[in-house]
Amino acid sequence: MTNDEQTAHPHAAAEAGIREWHRIVAELDWDRLPDLLAENVVFRNPAAFEPYHGKDATVAILRAVFSVLQDFRYLRHFVSATGYVLEFSGRAGEEGLFGVDLIEFDQAGKITDLMVMMRPIAAVQAVAAEAGKRLGAPSASR
Repeated sequence: MTNDEQTAHPHAAAEAGIREWHRIVAELDWDRLPDLLAENVVFRNPAAFEPYHGKDATVAILRAVFSVLQDFRYLRHFVSATGYVLEFSGRAGEEGLFGVDLIEFDQAGKITDLMVMMRPIAAVQAVAAEAGKRLGAPSASR
């Protein structure tokens, strides 16, 4: 095992945070998402190389993306001392998709970093195009 491999379980605040994340996603309760995000949260989505910073951009993008996704469900999860990797599947119109959310939490249980990786490219493009329309601009402010 190398030094960068982690076998620890997440801290209690991260465990509480991931439970709240699952609740928010299941209920599409985007109004409560800011309470779960750190002030300086970094959001990395599969359609843009540069990350988005802050609660407002993260909430707006996730609200738009989840309004596009259909049949979304989490399949498996993997853990580290400070976060989770959540495997998911769903659809965007006729495009099936598969991906992972990499979520890091601080000691207060707030999300500090959220990276979404998704495939295939046709699904990423479909989600990005439709979410962009719903955001009313090609991209949210960074």
